[in-house]
Amino acid sequence: LCRLFTIATCYTSTLHTSHFIHSSIFVLLSRLSILQHPISLNRNQSTMLSSRLFRAAKAVAPRMTGQQAIGTRFMSSDTTFDLSGSFETYLLDTKPEETVTTTKEELMEMFELMYTMRRMEITCDNEYKARNIRGFCHLYDGQEAVATGIQFALEQADSWITSYRCHCVALARGGSVASVVGELFGNSIGLSQAKGGSMHFYNKEHNFYG
Repeated sequence: LCRLFTIATCYTSTLHTSHFIHSSIFVLLSRLSILQHPISLNRNQSTMLSSRLFRAAKAVAPRMTGQQAIGTRFMSSDTTFDLSGSFETYLLDTKPEETVTTTKEELMEMFELMYTMRRMEITCDNEYKARNIRGFCHLYDGQEAVATGIQFALEQADSWITSYRCHCVALARGGSVASVVGELFGNSIGLSQAKGGSMHFYNKEHNFYG
């Protein structure tokens, strides 16, 4: 699923719509005034975000060519991507399927999660540099697609053990921005009740063991 995001991005780039997409997202975020703040979306907020993204995109969209219109319809329903030759396996009895099917709704959910991860980590970086977060602070920005892809590939019943760079993994695995940041600030609302810090997040309820 990580690679699926790359494929989808490359596909839109080949249609010369990346400027339109980036402009639309920037306008949306400016209108929501959240460029400097991390976000955590519930179902209603997610629906509102999708609606505002559509309106903002429509407002700044140039007249689409026939080829661009095809690209828009391309993600109008379930879409399957062929990943043949994109990965290798080692000493496995069976290998993953070479096709992945997704929807616009699932891609939007992935985008919201990765965007929240990035804003959260940038905020933590600023607070660490301001010496408001003490001790270690191993950030995850730039790797958001890894945790997101794994999360969407796993079931909630699966256990997940990761490395010490685990802020965003904890967020993907049922945590909240408040519980992650709280742990870094040494607050009792943190995922490990302020006993673990940056490298030792823990969430037994969601089978996440840091």
